Amino acid sequence: MKILITGGSGFIGTNLIEGLLNKGYTEIVNLDKAKPLNSKQNAFWVEGNIMNFEQIRNIFQTHQPEVVIHLAARTDTLSSILSDYDENMLGTKHVLDAIQLTPTVKRSIITSTQYVYKSLSKPFPDADNEYVPHTVYGKSKEITEEYTRKANLSCMWTIIRPSNIWGPWHMRYPQELWKMIDKGLYFYPGNKPVVRTYGYVGNIVHQYIAVMEASQERIDKKTFYVGDSPIDSFIWLNTISKQLKNKELSRLPIFFFQGLSFAGDILRMLGIKFPLYAERFHNMIEDYYAPTNITVAEFGVANNNIEENVAATIKWIKTEGKPFFEYWKSK
Repeated sequence: MKILITGGSGFIGTNLIEGLLNKGYTEIVNLDKAKPLNSKQNAFWVEGNIMNFEQIRNIFQTHQPEVVIHLAARTDTLSSILSDYDENMLGTKHVLDAIQLTPTVKRSIITSTQYVYKSLSKPFPDADNEYVPHTVYGKSKEITEEYTRKANLSCMWTIIRPSNIWGPWHMRYPQELWKMIDKGLYFYPGNKPVVRTYGYVGNIVHQYIAVMEASQERIDKKTFYVGDSPIDSFIWLNTISKQLKNKELSRLPIFFFQGLSFAGDILRMLGIKFPLYAERFHNMIEDYYAPTNITVAEFGVANNNIEENVAATIKWIKTEGKPFFEYWKSK
C-alpha cells in the first residue's frame, strides 16, 4: 500500500513512519510543511501545507495514495481563540476534500484528541458524537470530527483520539516535565491516586497500524481512543524519577500546591511566568481517563512494560535526541 501521512514530520508521525518501515511498508509520503525531526526520514518528505488546498490536492494526485493518515494539526492548548486553530478545522476539511477527489484512497484515519470530551459527572461519552470539549483546542477537534462524519467519504474512515502520548521524539516533555524531574524540582501533590490515560508512542503506533490493516467491519466509521490502559499518574511519574535519579518521586501536601498556585495566578496577572497556577494545579489532581482499554483489548499494544518504555525514552533523550535539548547535552 502507498501511505500518505499529513504531519509526518512531528512526534507521532516520526514514530509512525519508523513503525511502518519496520513492518515492511516502504511506499510512504510525508506531507508536511516542516522538515522531518528525524533526518533519516528525509527521503519520504514532500513539502506541503494543508492550509493550501491546491497544493495538497496536487500532491494527492501526484502520489495517488491508497491510505491517508491525517496527523497535521496545531496541538497545544495555549490559545483561547478558536480561529487560532484553523489548521485543525479548515486544514482537515482540505484533507477530506483531497481524499474525496482521489479515487485510489481506500482507507483514511483522521486524528482527533481525547480533549473533545471531559466530564467530571460522566467520564465516558455514550456516543462517538457526544462532545464536552474543555479547551479551545478540543473544540477545534470536535469540529474536525464533525467535518469527517459529514464528508460522505467514499472510502473507509476511522477517527482516532490519542490520549496523553509520550516517548522518543516528544519535543516538549524533555524540556519541561522530564527536566524538572531530573533536577529534583517536581513534587507530587498529596497521596490520593489520580487516574490518567497515558500512551507510550510505540504502543499507539502499533494501534494506528492495526487500525490501518483491520477489516472494514472492525474499523469503518468508528472512533477509537488510543493509548495504554488508565493508571494512577504517580506510577508513570515515579517510574521516570526512579530511572532518571534512582529515587522515588517526593510527595508534598495539597495545601503546599494550593498556596503556590494562588501565588502563580497573581504573578501571571502581573505578566510574570510561573510554572504552577490554579488551572494547572487542578489538572494535576483531577482524574481524566479515556476508554483506551477497549482499543487495547481490540488491537493490543507493542509493549505494556512501562519500565522498558521509560528506559527507551531516556535512552533516546541521552543519545539521538540529545542535540535538540540544551539541558540534556551535558547528561
